Amino acid sequence: MTLLLAATMMFLLPLGFLALVAAAAGFFCARLQPIILAAMAWGVGRFCAGLAAGEVFAPMLVPPLLLAFAFAVCASSALRRGMEHGYRLEAADRAATE
Repeated sequence: MTLLLAATMMFLLPLGFLALVAAAAGFFCARLQPIILAAMAWGVGRFCAGLAAGEVFAPMLVPPLLLAFAFAVCASSALRRGMEHGYRLEAADRAATE
């Protein structure tokens, strides 16, 4: 179980960075986030295919990678929605004070 958590965290760091980039891009242009996430999914799929073809313990890294990818996509979507909600609240506060 500890190895699963360690492997998931190993993959979550770079995927989390890409998820942050996708959330920021989605905040400024809503059409960019799905494109970046689809490109990330394609890259994860190619990497999983490479790991599955490997020997010894490489195929055991596929489930943690998929788990990390699922976390990154959910976090990216939640972060973008949170940013949009905060922007709306700030705009409403500005309108109320004027």
